[in-house]
Amino acid sequence: MNLLPPILLVDANPADRELASLVLNGAFGEVAVEPIGDASALTRALTARRYGLVITELELGWIGGTDVVRLVRELDPDCAVILFTRLLTAELVDEAIRLGVDAYVSKDSAGYTRLPFAVRSALYRARRRAMENAREAPYRRVFEDLPVGIFVATSDGEILEANAALARLLAFESPEELTRRSLRHFFVQEGAAERWRSTLEKAGSIEGFEAELRKADGEPVRVRLRTSFVEGEVARVRQLLGMAEAIPAGSAEREGAALRAVTGTSRDELEQMAYVVSHDLQQPLNVVGRFLDLLADRESEKLTATGREYLEHAMNGAANLQRMMDAMLRYARVNTAEQRFELIDLNRVRDRVEETLDSEISDLGAEVTSDELPLVMADETQMEQLLQNLLSNALKFHGTEPPKIHIGVDEKADGWTLSFRDNGIGIAPADSERIFQMFQRLHTQEEYPGTGIGLAVCKKIVDRHGGRIWVESTAGRGATFHVSLPKSSPVGGGGGR
Repeated sequence: MNLLPPILLVDANPADRELASLVLNGAFGEVAVEPIGDASALTRALTARRYGLVITELELGWIGGTDVVRLVRELDPDCAVILFTRLLTAELVDEAIRLGVDAYVSKDSAGYTRLPFAVRSALYRARRRAMENAREAPYRRVFEDLPVGIFVATSDGEILEANAALARLLAFESPEELTRRSLRHFFVQEGAAERWRSTLEKAGSIEGFEAELRKADGEPVRVRLRTSFVEGEVARVRQLLGMAEAIPAGSAEREGAALRAVTGTSRDELEQMAYVVSHDLQQPLNVVGRFLDLLADRESEKLTATGREYLEHAMNGAANLQRMMDAMLRYARVNTAEQRFELIDLNRVRDRVEETLDSEISDLGAEVTSDELPLVMADETQMEQLLQNLLSNALKFHGTEPPKIHIGVDEKADGWTLSFRDNGIGIAPADSERIFQMFQRLHTQEEYPGTGIGLAVCKKIVDRHGGRIWVESTAGRGATFHVSLPKSSPVGGGGGR
């Protein structure tokens, strides 16, 4: 796959031209390099204008290298230019800066090794230069400072531009190092890139595609990708606009390893830490949200369609981050609840939940039935949260038929088992445990919006009450969630721990 635009390689030495071509092809795959060794060849190439990058030696004999730079700048001010020479002096650097050279590389073994990075940097700088006068430039300075990875790529997925947050996420030293790399090469799991691309081609945009990406150091990082096709501001061709967020909680294995690594830190301390962090991050997140809202209200008419697209993605990202922070707070608060256990009527709790969900039930034409529910020793607020989460899930993940949900009860000698049976899309048995982990989702945000934390909260509530929650299901055939609750209050469950 060709990751670079056509290159003019201006050098009087055929051996040096050949070596530079080999380095470029080795780093980027097949590259269209046009070797220029004399004045007539340079004239034809500059006239044809079939190039996006010029690499020129300083000492050519028949023309000065800085003169080549001046000619290119007159014809195409935004073209990327690299000086590749043995004469790297302070005076040359000053002259290169004055002429607007995008990179300069010494022509020695170290320089040839550095050439691929210089190419990425030069193309990055050239693109930035072309965007300087774009109408969306003021907004671009805003989103570049956001703590969310943002990139622009060709329609084939070759990264043209990235912000500092994406570079940090993927462990690169600078955004320039990401340019001219194919997005496909970052996907860790086999077939993930093809699934992402296929979904994008069909829908035109993806709101939440979760995947593991390979960082610069080879380590994987799990991210949520939002990508869509937009019209490029500079070239008016179809491009990809993307946003990448790290998923805070990883797989069960990584979570377990992280917990084991925190020597002497109890689960209670970790929960308190999660509460404090998520709570303290609310203020800066609110500031970001307010400024994005101000930008939308006061400046959106000055933006191009592409700029408004950028703004919409940034606002969606901030809103999604806010939802995740709120969810983390709810999760952390389960075990810090001050409400003591008391004898409560679950029928009354169920009625309040159905009243809360009345609009959604009516819109879907859903039917919710229930056995007579028992009196249990519990935290009433958390029981309401538990029932609401389970009923909301049953309504959300419905099939083609209107949802039918039944709450059943089975009494045992030492406790009650509640069952929430639905006729929805079901869950594959292999996922029956993973769904109770934080931020674990089986579907994209586009298919089923949410934070992926509702069932984790349910599990934590049930654990606090000394019970157990599990699911029995087959994909496509509905699901039944079971909740066991003891008849007596669990030891230590009466208040905050």
